[in-house]
Amino acid sequence: MCEVKRENMNRTDLRHKTDLRHKTDLRHKIRIVITGGHATPALATIEVLEKNAEIYWIGEKEGIEGTGSKTLEYQVIPEKGIPFYPIKSAKIHPNIFKTFVNLWKLPVGLIQSLYFIAKIKPHVVLSFGSYVAVPAAFSAWILGIPVVTHEQTTVPGLANRIVGFLSKKIAITFPGTYGTNKKVVLTGNPTRKGFFNRLKRKSRKIPTIFVTGGSRGSSIINENISEILNKLLKKYRVFHQTGILESQKVQKVKDSLSQSSKDRYHIAPNYTPEKFEERLLNSDLVISRAGANTVLEIAATGTPAILIPIPWSGGGEQVKNAKILEESGIAKVLNQDSLTSQKLLKAIEEMLKAPPSKDQKLKAKKLTVPKAAENLARLVLETANE
Repeated sequence: MCEVKRENMNRTDLRHKTDLRHKTDLRHKIRIVITGGHATPALATIEVLEKNAEIYWIGEKEGIEGTGSKTLEYQVIPEKGIPFYPIKSAKIHPNIFKTFVNLWKLPVGLIQSLYFIAKIKPHVVLSFGSYVAVPAAFSAWILGIPVVTHEQTTVPGLANRIVGFLSKKIAITFPGTYGTNKKVVLTGNPTRKGFFNRLKRKSRKIPTIFVTGGSRGSSIINENISEILNKLLKKYRVFHQTGILESQKVQKVKDSLSQSSKDRYHIAPNYTPEKFEERLLNSDLVISRAGANTVLEIAATGTPAILIPIPWSGGGEQVKNAKILEESGIAKVLNQDSLTSQKLLKAIEEMLKAPPSKDQKLKAKKLTVPKAAENLARLVLETANE
């Protein structure tokens, strides 16, 4: 797969020799609206685009409905000085009743998007998927503004298939996604440069484990970690991204620990992209779900991993992601349906006792495309200039 990827990337580079730096004089001419729910690759791309364009963001402000939480993008985008325009988006829930109740958000989000895009008058809209991207992409299509969408996964979900249909170009991470569609360009998945700059590890008396279930958290991972926490903290330091919904529950577990164990157990509801990068770079083992972005960040750092993919993710996408990393030799995949705390403990002990070799880490790193952000930025700028 890597050889195919590199061959295609070389072809892409031959087609797109435009140096991004020569577009600096267009800074006040090129206006780009970014939308979508995958903030991490978006931020990596913004690092390149902001040198050549004016960036605006259309997205959701509220994270999990009814909790008062804020989305990751709303937490970090305004801090970068990028105007943020909040809209509503209708999601499909496993519960049909909840889906029906939320249908009112669809026309509201579309009207909001139409207003903001007509106001901004962007030259191009860049989508990073999820349901929030649908009204923004549809509004751009109505107004005759070209859309470029980036697909992280091997299997596009419903929202991304809709946005892909409306898009002029579809940037993909893995070869074969969207089949032979002529709009497809293989760019790789934009990943922050820091993940590729791993410093030589300093020897630590106490190995460090990083546990993450993403910004929303994973109750399955949290429950199993809690059951073996006392055993882990006798030998390891643990950093735990609990997720917003699980933070109070995990805090109660920490409160019940002895003081010496508390000193080794660090919890946070969520991490900024910079903090997540720091934690991944400075851990001896990560326990995580298997979203495409997380898997490729793990591959970039070469951090040994235990992956517990969400079994019901669209088209088995997380299972496929996890298997790809496992084949490199730096990860072990545990099936959620048969997961127990003792199986997890055994896997932790095995991974820390026999860490991956240098060759296995290099094999994992070949799954990534370090210049993906530049490739995507170039595609967006060229689309804006057509």
